[in-house]
Amino acid sequence: MPGVDEQVVDPGTPSSTPAPLPAPTGLRAPTMEQVDDRGRRPGWRGKVARTWARHPRWGLTVKAALAASLAWGVAQLVPGPAGEYPYYAPLGAVIATSTTLAGSAREGLQTVGAISLGAVVALAVDAVGYPNAVTVAVVVGLGVLLAGWHWLGTAATWVPTAALFTLIIGNADPVGYVAGYAGLTLLGACIGLAVTAVFPPLPLAPAQAELDRLRATLADQLGDLVDGLRQESLPDEGGWRARMRAIDPELGRMRDAVRLAEQARRGNRRARQYAPDVDRQYAEARALESVAFLVQDATELLREHERADAGWADVALGPGLRPATTAALAAVAEVVRTRSGEESVRPAVDRIEELAAGIRAERARSDHDLFVAGSLLTTLRRSLRALTGREVPAAEG
Repeated sequence: MPGVDEQVVDPGTPSSTPAPLPAPTGLRAPTMEQVDDRGRRPGWRGKVARTWARHPRWGLTVKAALAASLAWGVAQLVPGPAGEYPYYAPLGAVIATSTTLAGSAREGLQTVGAISLGAVVALAVDAVGYPNAVTVAVVVGLGVLLAGWHWLGTAATWVPTAALFTLIIGNADPVGYVAGYAGLTLLGACIGLAVTAVFPPLPLAPAQAELDRLRATLADQLGDLVDGLRQESLPDEGGWRARMRAIDPELGRMRDAVRLAEQARRGNRRARQYAPDVDRQYAEARALESVAFLVQDATELLREHERADAGWADVALGPGLRPATTAALAAVAEVVRTRSGEESVRPAVDRIEELAAGIRAERARSDHDLFVAGSLLTTLRRSLRALTGREVPAAEG
């Protein structure tokens, strides 16, 4: 049913159940689609519900169709000249059926406001002249000018459209046409808003999917860095670039999805029930946003300073620090991938501190500053702190 779909939070994991610990090394943890919180495999109903939840467009489609049908039926009962334009009611219903309740209200008001503004422009021009090339140019020009009003948002294009329709189509009875156009659109928008309020969307499952996708991308990027450092011959700049993943697009989609889930709480009667899940997603998004920046920084550091064509004296790590750095990167990648389970956090802390000890020993032995190696160490510490919320001991270095 529409509305029940988008509220699914973390498929297979109730809001009161903490995320499971990662499986022991060598075993593959069951995915959330494979088992539920009691270790049982979901039936076909659970699979259908989860598939529905991950595609909020399906719920939006059903609600828009329902709202348009109801609006059409109600418009048939409207008397007078306004009732001659019943098709504007389902138009308003579709416009006001959005992915969030707040979005439905905003878009409905903006559209009706834009139509009314365009109609006023057309009525004013029509009062001084009949439809001709000059008056058409005037209403379109004024409509486009007024469409620049930021309050109208994406509905701004309705201003010149409504002005042109009112001037030409409604010329015989401009007041009746405006009543039908703006009035029935408002009626349909109210019906669309009512349907959305009855089945309020809370798109947590799509937001979680984007978080999981970004998490996997970041872990894979760290894995690519590990693979590059383990090569018998260091990659050159082109080799490192081939290992650089497109993180920014994933980050943008994640931000949009989490922001939409946050906006869906406004006026949503189900928001209180799922408030902890929305807050958890927001906190996870903040953490992954920080980690994304740090992973990109680490990638750039290795690309610029640890490559085959940099010259032996200019590499950041060298054979002495490369193994410890590789181990630390791999450990942090495991934390990213496994949602900060204790079984992966402790090894990551140990590998980072082993790298710190290696940097201190190498600095004392060679009297080199090792600024880039120190930057990588700081980046790994900050990544782990962002993921876990714990302070990673920063030994003197």
